[in-house]
Amino acid sequence: MSKASHNRNRLINTFSNQFSFHYYPYNINNYIKNLNNVVIKTSSIPTSFIVVLDTSIKNSIVISISYIHLYNKPIIKTIHWAINVTTTKAKLFAIRCGINQAINTPNVEHIIIIITDSIHATERIFDSLPHLYQTHSVAIFKELWEFFKVSVNNHINFWDCSSKVNWPLYAAVDCDTKKFVIFLSFPCKLSWDFCKSYRDKSVLNSWKMTFQMSNFKKRQFLELLNNDLNSLEPSTKNGGPWLKLIGHSNSLCVRATRAIVNHAPIRKYQLGFFSRENFACSCNAYLIELRRHILYKCKWFNNYWNPKRDMIAHLILFLEFNSNIFSFKDG
Repeated sequence: MSKASHNRNRLINTFSNQFSFHYYPYNINNYIKNLNNVVIKTSSIPTSFIVVLDTSIKNSIVISISYIHLYNKPIIKTIHWAINVTTTKAKLFAIRCGINQAINTPNVEHIIIIITDSIHATERIFDSLPHLYQTHSVAIFKELWEFFKVSVNNHINFWDCSSKVNWPLYAAVDCDTKKFVIFLSFPCKLSWDFCKSYRDKSVLNSWKMTFQMSNFKKRQFLELLNNDLNSLEPSTKNGGPWLKLIGHSNSLCVRATRAIVNHAPIRKYQLGFFSRENFACSCNAYLIELRRHILYKCKWFNNYWNPKRDMIAHLILFLEFNSNIFSFKDG
């Protein structure tokens, strides 16, 4: 990786005048005017090569379509699609294909690549730091090195363009990309969403099985119900069944966690460290202050806990009305 990084720095330092980035500005009218002038001028040069491309995602399938404009020749249309890849990776692949085709076209001296809201993808080509898209960026870098080395007249310009401005050349590609549909033989088993969901369920099922067999589950873990009176089960979606309800407050989240796992600063916990002290509850109705006693029976706390329906909503209400419970005295 250090050698690749060194070579990229050499490319930037040696050929800095042979590539450029044109970013989408606030003054869009002047930007489009300049873009039109450059495209018109470039289109009249036989040694020029213009690539307009767009990428979209449908049903976990990434589709990249490129329109290649050559002097006095029909437009060349290329289509690439892939499953289980990120949009940035697909864009870099489309850029790679466009550059490769341009560089291997005889007597090409100028290239324009126009991308919708993805100028950041082209910057990866010149990024010397490790990143996820180096397979394509390194390949593009090598081709650009050879391309720039041939002649100082060989240039490549990257222009940013958005579908919002409805620029004609890009609008045609954007429309084509949105209309293009890929039908897979087994789309559900090949899609990224399916693979992620399958792996997610596999991990959760393994965790549930292990947890059900543990002594901690039987003796310590407080089983709670949701609003439908069904047992709460772990989930990675939408913050999970617990965190999405208590995650808005650090204090509430900590105290609820202590209550659920029975690892709280109550006298039952202190008994394991200081066996000779008095561990009776402050209400003097129980010899040892236990979690169950605090939640269901202790008269010192407001009666907002329903022992017949252990719902997480009731636990949260109990903790909110008893702001000091399951907290360290010094906290």
